[in-house]
Amino acid sequence: MRRFTRLGSPQLITDHWEEIGAQYTTRRADDPNYSFSWPQRKNQRINQVALPVLSQQTNDHCSYCDTFPLHRGSNTIDHFKPKTNPLYYSLVCQWENLYLTCTHCQDSKGVVYNDLLLRPDDSNFSFSHYFIYNYAEHKIEPNPSASDTDQARAKFTIDTFDFNYPSVKTSRRHAFERYQMANHPDINDFNYRFMFD
Repeated sequence: MRRFTRLGSPQLITDHWEEIGAQYTTRRADDPNYSFSWPQRKNQRINQVALPVLSQQTNDHCSYCDTFPLHRGSNTIDHFKPKTNPLYYSLVCQWENLYLTCTHCQDSKGVVYNDLLLRPDDSNFSFSHYFIYNYAEHKIEPNPSASDTDQARAKFTIDTFDFNYPSVKTSRRHAFERYQMANHPDINDFNYRFMFD
């Protein structure tokens, strides 16, 4: 997880997210099995308007694990506070609730949400505050110098996104080895940039 600065909301989302959230809330109340699909406004789907800006703010990396590049079909939009939870129906198109994500992080997180879960665009977030990187095993671990609360947040985030899944650790090792061998590497061309910051 690497900190990024959230860009401003596209105007179409700014203008319509509350109305869309209210409509979705009503539909779910009327039919608990109602399935969300991205709405259209002014002949544009909200996800198609959101994706380019979400991609730009992370340099096309996953907002959560920082994998890169995201392949077609794997650049999905995650609802940080899940759209299936009645508490968050109204946030279904709120800009601050939308994150570009890879399929691994999307599938691992599913509909999990807890206030412990870290946001990479939080102004107080930094990788080194919450985590340490174990270069021997290519694991992400809670920072033992952090407070108990912050270690709990780090652990919950690691577990929720399954950051230490075996193939993800292997992919991080490969990225680290490529970075070490590169001449004048551009950090944005690599996965898992938090390893090199």
